Amino acid sequence: MIRLYSALVVCLLAGQPVFGQFTPPPVLNPIPAPLPPPTPPPIINGPLGQSPPPGVYYPPSLRTHSDRTIQCQHEGSSYGLRGRKLQAYTRSCANAN
Repeated sequence: MIRLYSALVVCLLAGQPVFGQFTPPPVLNPIPAPLPPPTPPPIINGPLGQSPPPGVYYPPSLRTHSDRTIQCQHEGSSYGLRGRKLQAYTRSCANAN
């Protein structure tokens, strides 16, 4: 019995340094390394201060039938035409232009 107690005391005293050096088993899913930073976007037109300012597109004005009719009425009245003669001149002028 004394041998059993002495063996137990020896194991307890001798076994403690082993627990101090115990390392846990490796983790199955370790944290991955961080990704590298993304590449910078390409410079298309340079800095905004160096590029020309964006222009606004102004389409050419349309010359509609109504515009031509008004112009022909003004021309006919400046020629001194009135009534049917002005109407006839306006029709022929607007359709010819």
